[in-house]
Amino acid sequence: MTIRVKDYLDTAFSSDDVKRITPVIDQAIAGGGSMVLDFSGITFFTTLFFSSAVTRFVFDVGPDEFDRMFHITGLTEVGQAAYNHSLAFAREDSQLTPEQREARLAAQINEYRED
Repeated sequence: MTIRVKDYLDTAFSSDDVKRITPVIDQAIAGGGSMVLDFSGITFFTTLFFSSAVTRFVFDVGPDEFDRMFHITGLTEVGQAAYNHSLAFAREDSQLTPEQREARLAAQINEYRED
């Protein structure tokens, strides 16, 4: 199944964008199999969008199944960089124990407070 993201969104940027595309992705997942998310025509991207709408599934199904289910096309260079960053973080984080995740979050909070 191919999902032309531009049919649903003008940007891949905000939480509103996530809310609009999530039901479409969920419906495709419910149908089983894999999907192509075609981002052709979208020019504004954030890592937060990809983390909230797409790469969060790494935690649900695991990295290997995610790779089987999701195929991303049509990204600009900036979009590809945002997606790659989000995916790398999800893959890394999915391998951590709950204790390691908690320690990582605490370190990030402390770093934020120091800035």
